[in-house]
This record gives sequence, C-alpha cells and structure tokens, in this order.
Amino acid sequence: MWMARGVSEEEFGLEDEIVDILFACQTCGNCSTQCIYPIKDSILKIIEATRAEAVNAGVTLPGRQRDFGVHLGKEHNPYLEPHSTRWDWLPKEISLPEKSETVYFVGCTSAYRQKVLAQDTVAVFKKAGVNFTIMKDEWCCSSPLLRTGQWKTDYVSASQIAQHNIQEANKTGAKKIVTTCSGCFRAWKKDYLEEYDWLLSSKHEFEVIHTTQLLENMIKNGEIELPNEVKMKVTYHDPCHLGRHMLVYESPRNVLKKIPGIEVVEMPRNRQNSWCCGSGGGVKSGYGDWSVEVANQRVMEAEKLGVEVIVSACPFCWRNLEDAINKYNSKLMMYDVIQLVRKSMGA
Repeated sequence: MWMARGVSEEEFGLEDEIVDILFACQTCGNCSTQCIYPIKDSILKIIEATRAEAVNAGVTLPGRQRDFGVHLGKEHNPYLEPHSTRWDWLPKEISLPEKSETVYFVGCTSAYRQKVLAQDTVAVFKKAGVNFTIMKDEWCCSSPLLRTGQWKTDYVSASQIAQHNIQEANKTGAKKIVTTCSGCFRAWKKDYLEEYDWLLSSKHEFEVIHTTQLLENMIKNGEIELPNEVKMKVTYHDPCHLGRHMLVYESPRNVLKKIPGIEVVEMPRNRQNSWCCGSGGGVKSGYGDWSVEVANQRVMEAEKLGVEVIVSACPFCWRNLEDAINKYNSKLMMYDVIQLVRKSMGA
C-alpha cells in the first residue's frame, strides 16, 4: 500500500524492482482477509489499479503477461491457440442445442489446456439431464487483462471482450451462466456486475453459478445419483477466486461428502485462510518458476495429511498444483471435483 501511494503521488518512478513486487503478487486476497483496517475491502482494487498505472506508463510487463493483449485481440485466448480450435475438446457424438436457458461458459484453460475438465463437465451434465448449450463464439472472460492492469490495449480492451460475451450469451436465450473456472466465475459474477462495471459497461441479468454450486443443488434435489463408490482419501484446496474472492467454501465440500467412499481431510490452512496455488493474478505467466514454488508449499502441506489426492474446483489450481506435483516428484494425484462426480455417476 505504501508503494502504491508512492507511485500514485509520484514520489518515485516505476523501476524494475517495484514492477516485480507489484506484478509478482497472486492477488489471492489473504491480505484482505487478515487486515483489520477499513482499507481491507480496497486492497485488491488498489493493487490492480496500480498495475494499470504501470501499464499506462509503458513499463515492460514480466514474462508472457505482456502478450495477453495481443493474444486476446488476435485469438481471444491468452494462450495464442487458434480460436477455430476452441471446441476441439468436445466429443463429436455430443450434440448441443442452439438455444438454452443454461450456458456452460467453458473458459480458456479448460478449452485449451485442461480439456478433460470440460469433457467431464459435459459428460456429467448430459448424464444428469441438464439442458444446456455453449456459446458458438465464446471469448476469454477478460480476467487476464483485468488482473494485470491491461484494461485497454492496442489490440483489444476488457470492455470489448465482456460486451461480446454478454451479447453471445443473449443470443442463446440464456438465463443462467455456469462456469467450471473460478476465474471466469469471478469475472461474470463480480467484475462484470460490480467491481469493473464502470470500465466494462457489462451489466447483465444472468444468474451466474459455479459448477460445484449447481452440483450441490442437483444432488440435494435428487437430480443426480452417485451410485459408485470412489475409495479415496482426499484434501480439498480452496481456489482463491472461488473462496476468498467469492466466499464459496462449502458447496465443493458438500459435493465431495456426498460421493460414497470419499474421505475428506482438511488442510491446516483452509477456507478463508487457504494457501494460494500460486498461479493467480497473472503470476504463472509472469513468474513461472516462482508460481510453481508457491504451489509446492501447498503440495507439501497436503502430503503431511497422508492423503492420496488433492481436489480443487478450478482449472488454474489443477494445472499449477499438478505442475508442482510433477516437478517435485510428489506421489499425490490431482483431481477436480467434477472428475470425482463423474466417476461416481458412472458417466
């Protein structure tokens, strides 16, 4: 906060050391949780606004962060994968209606990297009889730009992206947006409607829910049966964008507890005190090695519990924790909640 004030009041410039401190923050929100002062609710806003000041001042962003604007402008995803291949993960035998009141917003990471999560989500929805569709021309949710202060680039602006997605969702007749990605969940529910509505001009009337919330409701209402035992001792990792940012702590846990055979053991740092996976705030793209080091702290915490599996509810967490498991030769396995639900459903 002192640094942000120093930058805003021009007491000092944006030297490389300051840029590194500013952009190596995962914006996990733990500082806001622990802070006792009234400023607590503004800390993340101040960090992201200071990042925007740095971008406007022309600083060189770290690592692959500097390419977000180019990638999102050209191919509508931060990975520079061809937009034409966004739906290659979708099995050819799966047919979806053009119109539906429920839209599954897949997100870039599930569409291009953790494709199995998108496939498992569709399989579970189909098995459960959910009437849903996906947007034909889905773009990135704009979170990478918002989190890194690149609100308006030479190639695309966050507002263009948000308005495009809302228009595409309206074309389907949607009333509900369901996301597997915690970052997309925050973008649609908080950034579009509250945090950045002044920047994005992105007001909408969709109900926005995370897949774990939908699963919890369907299990409670008897719309999903979980007949198969999944014998695993697991611990649940709270994604920062789902937990501290959006206060969704119990839905994923309630779903896991309904799966026969699952034993859930809590990590010492859980819920609002959870340790970050290390990949948020653009850090995995800007400081890849540091990001995986942070993830390894979480992996070691899980190992001490004697569990077999870390479970999360976000493809970013899934990927970074898996990277740490592989790099540091852990024997743990990584799963998403939706994957274990599919196992139990026999979908």
